[in-house]
Amino acid sequence: MALYEAILNALRLLALGAGSLIVFWGLVLGAFRARGPGGRPRRARQIGEHAALGLEFFVGATLLNLILSPTPEALAGTAITIVVRRLITLSLRQSGRGGPATNPLQEP
Repeated sequence: MALYEAILNALRLLALGAGSLIVFWGLVLGAFRARGPGGRPRRARQIGEHAALGLEFFVGATLLNLILSPTPEALAGTAITIVVRRLITLSLRQSGRGGPATNPLQEP
């Protein structure tokens, strides 16, 4: 059982690290691609896409944390992470279409 928990904890830390690197890389790329005409929308889109991808890793990490310690705090952390990820996805979809998303329950 200790080996199982150690493996899940290592996967959780790996997911958190990967998610953090993806978000950071999106910020760096967004800053460099923002130069030139029309750069601001490109930068916002780039950062948003990387943030959404990074949050996918955070969702995985919080789910692993929920498996390791099924507490109300872990459940709340997982729920908040999923809600934030969903809001970013809806925002990206809306900015891509130039208007509100037609079906907020449908995955992109």
